[in-house]
Amino acid sequence: METRAKDVIAGTLRPNDPRRFLVEAMIGAMNADGAVDQRERDVLARYLAEHEMFAGVAAANAKLLIEMASDAVNFAGSATARIPAMAKGLPARLHRITAMAMACEVCVADELIHEGELTFLEQLRLALRIAPYEAQDIFAAAQAHRTAAYIDDRLLRLRSLIAVAIEMFTLRAVTLGKLIDDHRFELRDFLVALPDLALRQHEIEGMLYQAFRKPRMSGPDGELVALAASLPDPVDRYWMVVYAMCAEPPADLARWRVIPFISLAQRAFGIGDADMELAVIDAGTFPANLPRPK
Repeated sequence: METRAKDVIAGTLRPNDPRRFLVEAMIGAMNADGAVDQRERDVLARYLAEHEMFAGVAAANAKLLIEMASDAVNFAGSATARIPAMAKGLPARLHRITAMAMACEVCVADELIHEGELTFLEQLRLALRIAPYEAQDIFAAAQAHRTAAYIDDRLLRLRSLIAVAIEMFTLRAVTLGKLIDDHRFELRDFLVALPDLALRQHEIEGMLYQAFRKPRMSGPDGELVALAASLPDPVDRYWMVVYAMCAEPPADLARWRVIPFISLAQRAFGIGDADMELAVIDAGTFPANLPRPK
C-alpha cells in the first residue's frame, strides 16, 4: 500500500494528468494579488524542478505544463474564473487537497497575504469541496513549510476509509442482488481505478472477498446506517456518496433520486438535496472510461 502521496501522483506525464491542474492552482494563486513576486516564481520553479510530486516530469514537459496552465488562466480572464475548470480536472479528493496545499504555499511565499489571494483561496476551497477546518490546517502547514508531510498524512487518512468504502459497495451489491464473484471482480477493478481508494489489486481483492462472504443478519438499509455512523466527519460521508455515484452510469446521475442505492445512501449518510446535487457534479468529473461495475 502506498503511504506517500508522491507514489500516487508522481511519475511521467499521463493522459489527463492532474498535475496540469495543480500547476494551474499555483499560477492562479500567483496571479491573485495582481502581481507575480520573484519569491512566488521561485516556489513554482522549485515545485516543478525539485518537488517529489513532479518527479519523473522531464524539463520540456514541465515547461509545457507551465505554458498550458498560464494560457488557461489567461484565457479564462482571471484566476478565479478558471477555478471551476481546475476543480473539474481534479476529481479525486487527494488531488484536490494537494492543489489547495500548493496554492497556499504560493500565497505564503512572499510572507504578505493580499486580499486577492485570500479571495482566490476561499473560492478554490469552495470549488474543491474542502471543509473550512481542513483549509485552515492546510494553510498552517504551508506557513510551516510542511505541506508534503501534511498531504502524506491526509493520504493515510483517506486510506483508512477504504474498508468503509468496500463495505458500502458490498451493501450496494446486496441491494442489486449481485453478491457474486463476477460483480466482485468488477468492483475490484473499479476501486483500483479510484486514486483515493486504490490499493494494490490483491489487497482490494482480499478485502472484497471477506466482505462478500460476511454473514448478513439484517437488510442493507440498517447496515448502511450503522456504517455511516462510523464516519463522524460530514466531509467523509459526502465523499462516500460521491464514490457511490461514480459507480453509476454518468448519464443516470441527473436522476439520482430514482437510483435505489443512491437514495439509500443519501438517507444513511445524511446528505441534503443541495449537497447531493454537488455530489452529482463531483462524480461527473471522474473519467467517462472509469471501469464502472455493471
